[in-house]
Formats: sequence, C-alpha cells, structure tokens
Amino acid sequence: MMRVPDEVDEPEVLDAAADELAPDGRALRAERRRNERREAILVAAQRVFRDKGYHQASVHDIIDDARIARGTFYLYFASKQEVFSQLVDEFLRLIRTQVRRISLEPGADAPLDQLRANFRRVVATVVEHDDLASIILRDPISFDEDSRGRVDHFFSQVLDLLVSALRMGQSLRLVRDCDVHMVAVTALGGLRLALVHMLMAHGDDPVVRARERAFSHAEAVADELMAFFLRGMTPAPATVG
Repeated sequence: MMRVPDEVDEPEVLDAAADELAPDGRALRAERRRNERREAILVAAQRVFRDKGYHQASVHDIIDDARIARGTFYLYFASKQEVFSQLVDEFLRLIRTQVRRISLEPGADAPLDQLRANFRRVVATVVEHDDLASIILRDPISFDEDSRGRVDHFFSQVLDLLVSALRMGQSLRLVRDCDVHMVAVTALGGLRLALVHMLMAHGDDPVVRARERAFSHAEAVADELMAFFLRGMTPAPATVG
C-alpha cells in the first residue's frame, strides 16, 4: 500500500477510507471521482513537464498546477517519477492503438494504403498529444536514471513495432531483403528527429514555426516519412499510361 507523507489533506484521506466501505452506488461514484482526480494530476504533470522540463519540474509544481492538496497527490502517486512512468505508458498505448495490422482480406484497402494510414494516424496522434510527445522526445539527459530507463524501454518497444512492420512488409514484397534490425534502428532515429521538428512547427514560438514550416502539415510529414522509408531518395517507379 502506498505510503502517505506527513503532510496530508486529512479530509481527502478520510473520504478515501469511507469510500472503501460505501454501498455499491456510492462506491461507483467514489471510484469515478478517484479516476477524475488521478487524471487531473496526470494532465497537470504533462503541462508542468512540457513547460519546465522533467529535471526542473517538482511535485510542488504539479500540485500547484492541479490545484490540489499535497496529501491528495500522494494518495495517487508516490513520486514525480511514478507520474512520468504513467505518462510514458499512456503514450505508448496511444501509439499502439494507431498501428493496425495489414489486412489481406477481400475488400481491404491496398497494403500500401493501409501502411500510409498507419503512418498518418501515428503522426496525427503525436500532434494531438503534443504535451506527452514533447516529454518523451525531449533530450533524455534531462531525465533521472529511472526515468531515462523508462524512456529507453519505450523506444525499445517502438523499435520492436518497426521490426515487426518491416518483416510484414517483406512478406508482402513491399520491403527488400535487408537486416530488419539495422534498418529499424536507422528508421527510428530519423523518425524521432522528424517528429521533434514537427512538434517545433506546432509550438508557440513564431520564429521557430516559420523555420520549421515544412513540418507543419502532419499528413505531409507522414507521407514523406513513408516514401523515404520505402524508397530512400530514389524516384518513384514510372507508371505505364
């Protein structure tokens, strides 16, 4: 059971204890309230980490942004690191939900169109959840050892997704014979940097936005990434009219 520090919001603790003994209807409402409070803390943490950076952010900053008592925070999370871990897990879940297996069923879209749709959904998700993406893609030297390990684990899972996608591409004859691990590592490095520039193009600084305007359209970024990963810099095959 999570330890509650000395500085606690006693009414909150007492409410939580009473909820455990509540009748079913009240217990469901209490569970909903707990989920809402927990979500509010995570949303506040996203803003704080984005604005201050992980290293400079503190639990006190998160508490201030969420407008909660210190004891309330510790009812849900033991530390800043635990909040960060939850955010990393949530971001990976969001990415995974956007990557769909290529279907060869009759009536399905062409495999290349399905692959393009996967790229577009992933890139759109990064833009939609730019607070989370900015935290994950930020220079990892700003993280403590545990959090840096969490980010490294996140990217190792993304790498596994890329390896699986390349092997599927090979089975469909969309990807040439290659060392899929080496290609996936190279693709992931390029993808990370391209997404950083895309986030900069959607940031608050008008000078940076103007400089990165080539990255401002998510679908165009997704399509260019897909074309580069599939063909490199060679021209597209000529079509027969």
